[in-house]
Amino acid sequence: MSSEEKEESAAELTEDALARRVYHLDTLHELNEGISTLKTVREVIEESLLYIRGVFGLRSGLITLYRNDETKPVEFVHRGIHKTTVTRWSKDLETHLKEPYIRAECVVQNDTNSPLAKLLKKYRFRVWLPLQVDEHTWGGIALGEKLSEMAFTEDDLGLLSTIAISIQNVLSNVSLIEALHQAFTKETRIRNIFQRYAPAPVVNEVLDPSNEELLLGESEAVRHMVDDMIAGWEEQNRLEQDLNMAHEVQQHLLPSEAPQMEGIDLAARSIPARGVCGDLYDFIPLNPHEIGISLADIAGKGMSAAMIAVMLQSTTRMCVGSYYPIPAVLSILNRFMFRHTEASRYATMFYGQMDIRERVLTYSNAGHPPAILWRDGKLQFLDTDGHPVGIFEESIYYQDTIKLQSNDALIIYSDGVTDAGTTPESADLEECFGQERLEAVIMANASLSADALLNAISDEVTRYVGDGKQFDDITLIVMKVK
Repeated sequence: MSSEEKEESAAELTEDALARRVYHLDTLHELNEGISTLKTVREVIEESLLYIRGVFGLRSGLITLYRNDETKPVEFVHRGIHKTTVTRWSKDLETHLKEPYIRAECVVQNDTNSPLAKLLKKYRFRVWLPLQVDEHTWGGIALGEKLSEMAFTEDDLGLLSTIAISIQNVLSNVSLIEALHQAFTKETRIRNIFQRYAPAPVVNEVLDPSNEELLLGESEAVRHMVDDMIAGWEEQNRLEQDLNMAHEVQQHLLPSEAPQMEGIDLAARSIPARGVCGDLYDFIPLNPHEIGISLADIAGKGMSAAMIAVMLQSTTRMCVGSYYPIPAVLSILNRFMFRHTEASRYATMFYGQMDIRERVLTYSNAGHPPAILWRDGKLQFLDTDGHPVGIFEESIYYQDTIKLQSNDALIIYSDGVTDAGTTPESADLEECFGQERLEAVIMANASLSADALLNAISDEVTRYVGDGKQFDDITLIVMKVK
């Protein structure tokens, strides 16, 4: 084969891979559209199972949800399986429920290293995918054979893992709403009974917020909790409630803490301007000595920007997990954002991969403020001059590499840092915190740990803004090389 033929073949393979990835992202988008508006946990898992079976052409499937320490499912749906078979499966699965692998591993039937594989084979399930809904509820998806009798490929498993993440994100939100609704309904029913049947003096006494007596056998703590919830519903409209719940869900999606890896020190913080954040950051483990670091800023603020941020985070993890070159990852994200968001919605983004063993950072910049590298008292700016993702259907991105040294400090930030102090009505550069102040804080504190340097920048921005209102999301990632 000639060199021209080899190049043409490689180009075709790359295009096929990109087309396959875009198809996967379209599939994920359709699922999110189908389940994100549902109101109950059962509706979500029913629709999810139907969708998965349709996409992969499966003979059967089952989704089960459990409470942490219980062995009986609190909710389950099944298709293509007799109910008695489901009962036997649930009984046999009980021996595995206390083992940590069942909540952490995607298991396929031919995985000889997993104790769960034998049980999958017994019931003719091919794949087990865990779901972690919230700190109290978890579950799993068991999928049967394909109608085509073909095996699940690595590509299939990658798509299924990302679908599972989307399902558990929606379930987390819906379960919070259900819990609040149930508590509100219960208290409303109690109050209506008192107001209808009890004498007026009793009504005034029991429903008086200052009353310290028990309410219908409920403990004082529960009564106060419900009273506080009622007061909150009376003082805030539905949108504010949704924002609060969305904020809690979003906090679960951000890394709970920076990963601890030998050779580097990491710290990160995101401060939303409106309860939920249009900025996002993520740390993506690639292998024991390499990590992906991303920070993106969605155009706009509030709920819609936060929803796009969640979608972009899931999509980024899916692409990076496939080990595409960084420019290809950004190209896929750009095409996906362009096709599935409004014209006014786009994102600036910095994405880098740090090889800790070699101390090499490979990075690309999609319209985002250049990352700042401090080394030996001097500052360098890391930029590759790419378009934000989502503006044009086709954009070209480039990557660059830099060899890092001991004591280097890398600061990645959203423009909410430098724009702090301005308002939507005033974009006067003299009023904002600005680039010069940011650089001065870095120069004065770069010898500190990653966490201390992050605190120094955050504290200085807070002092500068003072009592002024924060109008843009503020997000920072700091990395120190040991």
